[in-house]
Amino acid sequence: MPFKTSCLSGCGATIEGESPEEVGVLLMEHMEDAHNTPVDPLEVSEFAIEVNRTGPMMTTS
Repeated sequence: MPFKTSCLSGCGATIEGESPEEVGVLLMEHMEDAHNTPVDPLEVSEFAIEVNRTGPMMTTS
């Protein structure tokens, strides 16, 4: 998945999605379910970083 972020409470959960907006919604759901903490999905979507799918041992050809 091309975007990800980690839990804001530091529980070690990694949230992944196809867009920053999807990551924001999934992080909002995680924070509510796991930590009973409301967050704004639009705000937290800004924490999503793009994942590089090609690592040091991978090629694009």
